[in-house]
Amino acid sequence: MKNLVWIVLQDATSDNTVLGVFSNRREADEFADRIKDEFVEHVLIQQFPIGYKFTDGSSRYST
Repeated sequence: MKNLVWIVLQDATSDNTVLGVFSNRREADEFADRIKDEFVEHVLIQQFPIGYKFTDGSSRYST
């Protein structure tokens, strides 16, 4: 199994600011839930394997 990080970001602006990086989905979900009112319908959670590069292709997004 690959080591993974979960990134919480917002897509309300064009730069898709990273809001937090977490070692597991539960922590990312809890954080996203706490800040969701600041970026209504624009908080995303994405899973990345450690060592991920943009050229590796897309990953799964969730809200």
